[in-house]
Amino acid sequence: MPDKKVRKLLKKIVFNDKYLLILSLFIAIIVWIVTSINIGDVETKTIKVNAPISLGDEVSEQLSMQYYSLQDSVEISVTISGAKYVIGQVDENDFSVNFDTSSVNRTGEQSIPILVTNSSNLDFSIASTYPSSIDAFFDVNMTKTFDIHLDYDESNVAEGYTFGDPVLSEDKVVVNGPKTFVDKIEKCYVDVDFGSNKELTEPYKAECDIKFDGIGIESNYLTVTSRTDQKTAISSVSVTLPVLKIVTLPVSVEFDTQPEGLDEGLITVNFSQESFEAGVLDSANISTAVLGTINFSQIHLGTNTFDFDVNKLKGIKPIDEELDKITVTIDVSSSYRVNTISVNTSNVIVEGLSDSQTAKVRGLDKYSISVIAPEDISASSLEIEMKVDVSKKSDDNKYPITVTVLNNDNAWVYSTYTATVDIS
Repeated sequence: MPDKKVRKLLKKIVFNDKYLLILSLFIAIIVWIVTSINIGDVETKTIKVNAPISLGDEVSEQLSMQYYSLQDSVEISVTISGAKYVIGQVDENDFSVNFDTSSVNRTGEQSIPILVTNSSNLDFSIASTYPSSIDAFFDVNMTKTFDIHLDYDESNVAEGYTFGDPVLSEDKVVVNGPKTFVDKIEKCYVDVDFGSNKELTEPYKAECDIKFDGIGIESNYLTVTSRTDQKTAISSVSVTLPVLKIVTLPVSVEFDTQPEGLDEGLITVNFSQESFEAGVLDSANISTAVLGTINFSQIHLGTNTFDFDVNKLKGIKPIDEELDKITVTIDVSSSYRVNTISVNTSNVIVEGLSDSQTAKVRGLDKYSISVIAPEDISASSLEIEMKVDVSKKSDDNKYPITVTVLNNDNAWVYSTYTATVDIS
């Protein structure tokens, strides 16, 4: 009975146009889908792949060279072909990118082929890649330190002013890169661009690009760093140009350990040049060029000369480039004479010891003290005091002696003296 019902139902479906049409349409759709998936037309697709550039290890090991590239990564356009259903699933993670350095056998710039392969289980082929290669420079690495030279127009100041000594954030730089190019560097320098700034009366600051002098230098392959931080690349340095006012300064010297009662009429001081033109900061209030300090222990009977380098004066820049020193001449009157006082180790007072320390003066470099005093003063009438301070340890146990004339404020001690002190 059931078989009759089934046959009756099938007969009704087969001979019913409506059911037959629906069934035919369903079968056609299934066949179309299966055919599209398996035997559809081959299509192409372009995918962007960003690949880091890494060539160094293999080349370094084989040829003792390094590679230098102007980029850290490369974006590759990869065109693939395959069934539409397949290539629709492909993305940049389905590729393996390598760089073929097998032909690198010399220094210099070379083109390195890019090798892109299918690293997935999907069935597609690679039709083309762009770019197909990268440029890299191969050479022995070299590191060298260079002074920074400064170029600027010295006329960019107002009348009556001049530039002071420039201040650079880095006066030396470290250059790293291919030996071929580093060897060609003759100097590193920076140019100051004043732009529209003219007639300057105030300090000028600028950020200046680092440049190289030399023929055939490819600076793009070079890395510049400071001496203190060789991991961070720099491309410029900060430059400050002080602007100084030009004035005429009288010269003078200062004296140390000058006797309080000294008759200054018996000592004359002369300068090889009484004044000179110099640039100074307006705000510094400098009215005199103090050449330096002369200690009276350096002054003997008769004529004494002392040379001072004017280019080392703080805050003062001489305008005359040929002026390098000024000589100070000190003449001591013949109404003074040298008195010699004999001394020994027992005369030395040791100061600066801790409570647990003891000291013994083992020797002196000189066993007589020269005291310059008015001619009517005898050596026997002079009283002196000798002290050493051992609070700052000396490696050789030698300490300077401070010698003071106690009973005559018109006399001074000439020369320097040293004691050897053992501390326990």
